[in-house]
Amino acid sequence: MIQHSQTSLIGPATAARESSTASPIIWGLTPRDLHDAFWNARGVQCVRRGESAPLQRAAELFLLLEPGQMVIFNVAQLSERLTWRNALLTRLRLVDEQARSYRERVVVDERGLVQRIERHYRPEVRGSWRAVLTSSRRIAGIWMAAPSRREGWVRVRRSVAWSRVDHFKCPGIARLEGDGAQERHVLDAIVQRWSTPAQSIEGIEEWQPGVWRVAGEPSVEDAVRVGPLWLGHGWAMADRQCLVGPRWLPDRVPPGDRRGAVKIRAISQVELADVPRAVSGRAAGLTYAFVKRTLDVALSAAALVVLLPLIVLIAMLIVLEDGLPIVFGHTRQGRGGRPFRCLKFRTMHRHAEQIARELEAYNVCDGPQVYIRDDPRVTRVGRWLRKTHLDEVPQFFNVLFGHMSLVGPRPSPDDENQYCPAWRDTRLSVRPGITGLWQLNRTRGPGEDFQEWIKYDIEYVQRASTWLDLNIMVKTAWIILRGRPEHAPQ
Repeated sequence: MIQHSQTSLIGPATAARESSTASPIIWGLTPRDLHDAFWNARGVQCVRRGESAPLQRAAELFLLLEPGQMVIFNVAQLSERLTWRNALLTRLRLVDEQARSYRERVVVDERGLVQRIERHYRPEVRGSWRAVLTSSRRIAGIWMAAPSRREGWVRVRRSVAWSRVDHFKCPGIARLEGDGAQERHVLDAIVQRWSTPAQSIEGIEEWQPGVWRVAGEPSVEDAVRVGPLWLGHGWAMADRQCLVGPRWLPDRVPPGDRRGAVKIRAISQVELADVPRAVSGRAAGLTYAFVKRTLDVALSAAALVVLLPLIVLIAMLIVLEDGLPIVFGHTRQGRGGRPFRCLKFRTMHRHAEQIARELEAYNVCDGPQVYIRDDPRVTRVGRWLRKTHLDEVPQFFNVLFGHMSLVGPRPSPDDENQYCPAWRDTRLSVRPGITGLWQLNRTRGPGEDFQEWIKYDIEYVQRASTWLDLNIMVKTAWIILRGRPEHAPQ
């Protein structure tokens, strides 16, 4: 159920091949076959209007499409929304962006030396489409039997109460089967997003890390192959030319000479054990998202109620020593790079930012952070708040508003994120947290603080689970109650 409003730019990997209009074939499979296999691996069945196909009972979601339509978007980012909205029908507006959801530029000084790399997370929209997700087999059947798009939507709308329909805008692409250039764009997106195609494609194997080929096909030894890379029939037997991904190469042998049988598994046969956590079955993802958000709301609300008398006392002390304001809000980047005001009790004098440059020589941190021992900008009340970590109490409001989580990567401003382009997207894929692995394990060692910040934030994103969140919260509470030794991590 797609509305095509504008043709988008073709990605870099596609541009080199756009002169060819023939449909590419990989492992004997068409781009549509690979597209549907990609969604099967996520527990989603593609249902196209006017095409008769059995609805798989193992499917957790149905993606309603027009004939010949292929769409790619990140269904994992919808897990929380699908949990909380409890919608029977989710209408998606897929926003097509110019190859990426940000703009990047190199900033140099007057001598031409690179100062930093800036990335701005405001997308350059090239077009948009409509797609629909539903968990109802009945609605999927109604859509499949509809004679036209308009009639299909009318029938679906009549069978679903408006209160059970949700609307969401997310980045994605939509392309048509039969157009070689558009099919190649879809394959580019799939190869970059799908690291384990053997989940739902039988008869292929991972020859080298990230390099996939037909199982058992003879190959040239010592050939340089860097994934993500999909080698069609005949490429594993090619010469020693260097092949670097992200890239896919179509079959180079006629159908009669292809080795091995490659086929698409049904959703019930998908090898979920190999699926990354972010998309390892909708049930697991929804459960973790639901539990995490429930804990965030419940514990933050409880903490604010219990700490209310202390909050009033702290506010009075701040005003008596240095006047208003009581709370300081610094702009940080949340999930997806969206800016928000991270709240803290003010611990510095009102004019602290004006003298920050004068104190740069005393900064003991590497990277973009600033940490000055015995910082003269900090007030007497501020020193006590920082030592007891009570300056971060207002962040419980950020958690209630959905800007932050109790546990997650350190919330950082845009100018700090410019210093870590290689890791930035991973850190910004989840909500930032009040506490996290970095806050527990950092050493403040000379030349190590920035590296530790990146290391522990990335480790949290890779290991995130309910058990890890609870473990971090308990350890944080224990450290606050007993205090840190003078030379322990701060």
